[in-house]
Amino acid sequence: MTFQTFLITARGQVMVALMVGVYLVTATRSHSNQMVISTTGNRNTYSAMNVVYQLAYLIVQLPTGLFADRLNPVTSLAVIMVGLAATAAVSPFALVHLSSWSWTPWSSAIPVLVTGAVYAVNGALAGSWWPFMNVMLSNWAPPDELAYMYSTISTGVPGGIVAGNLFTGFFYALHGSDFGYSFFVMSGFCLAWSVAWFFTCHHHPADDPGCRPSELERLVTSLQAKAQLPVPWTKIVTSLPVWSVMLANFGSTVFYTVLIMYMPVYLKYTMHVDIVENGLMSTLPSLGQIAVMFTAGKCASIAQAKDWFDASDIRKVFSCIGMAIPAILISVATIIPNTYIFYSFLVISYSVSGAVFSGFRVSQMEMAPNFVAVITAICDIFGSLAMNLTHIAFILTFGQSTDQVAWNEICWYLSAILILCLVPFVLFGSSKTQSWNASKTTAINEPI
Repeated sequence: MTFQTFLITARGQVMVALMVGVYLVTATRSHSNQMVISTTGNRNTYSAMNVVYQLAYLIVQLPTGLFADRLNPVTSLAVIMVGLAATAAVSPFALVHLSSWSWTPWSSAIPVLVTGAVYAVNGALAGSWWPFMNVMLSNWAPPDELAYMYSTISTGVPGGIVAGNLFTGFFYALHGSDFGYSFFVMSGFCLAWSVAWFFTCHHHPADDPGCRPSELERLVTSLQAKAQLPVPWTKIVTSLPVWSVMLANFGSTVFYTVLIMYMPVYLKYTMHVDIVENGLMSTLPSLGQIAVMFTAGKCASIAQAKDWFDASDIRKVFSCIGMAIPAILISVATIIPNTYIFYSFLVISYSVSGAVFSGFRVSQMEMAPNFVAVITAICDIFGSLAMNLTHIAFILTFGQSTDQVAWNEICWYLSAILILCLVPFVLFGSSKTQSWNASKTTAINEPI
């Protein structure tokens, strides 16, 4: 159970636990990415590994979305983290020896295939994480705190990137090319989280002996009772608010993929930064985004609690901050000849993009409480498609190019995509509970 303390509420403890979990989910991937860049020296291999990751991520979305609302998210998230611990433990056997397995003429392909398999399993596990996490969060977050709790938890995305990059630089400086130790340490962190999470957290506040009566009363009165209903696919597929969130997620994910997944590539091949300095400089956009995410989440929750604006309007405002402003900044960056100033603009634009975690990303949990996992999965499918298309575009269009002119073209494309994907959400986005969230037939209510 959670612990009764005057410093942090039971829902606050759940929030912190989920945030640490997101840190680990993201860190396992960013850690592997840095190692692939350093070990192979081949940008196309790096892109291919991430395509494999995203394909696996995409494939599990719909099955997870269908079952996550009906399964216990506490047990499910614990199992997912154990799986991530296992993939971290086996990673060095492929990554460290990518170029040394040579007992047959074709054995050089084996490490790449093994690494691809690890990325696939890791992607499937990470893809399952978000629907279960959002179901758990929707059971514990009061409406006026949802933006703050979700954005705080999601700081684990940029935070995990920071941790993974710093971890890489630290162990590279300590042990040179022997990366194995860092993966085993990462695996240990994942296992420790899984055990602590499983034995302290509960599916519903009513099941948690550590939830104070006053807090439980607030959660019971503010949260809607959920029902196990058939998924209204026709209503979901034809819903403009759902489509607007999916498109916004698509554009935001393309932006994320380029500025985070390929930032180490830009630093190494265009700015010629070594892996230790690369690991440090690659953390700057994520550190900035953490600050913006936390601040935006707090501001959004205050505005909603004080009823200054309608929830839908709050989501639209923060979506504009997180997409329109970065679009302008990266366009301005293209006229700057200095690579370090150019990189600074990218850092600022990515930092500001953290505001979307108080924007459209919260709407996907507000519009249909009974189908949080399904909506999350559908939106993540679009996000996964965005990542895959971005990686493929880099392979086919830019290849091994290190020219600054190519990066200027990338910024123009990103700017256009951000604006085009933002407009539908501004026009049709909504945080109001949709009519198809409830069934006309008798529902089986679950206790909150």
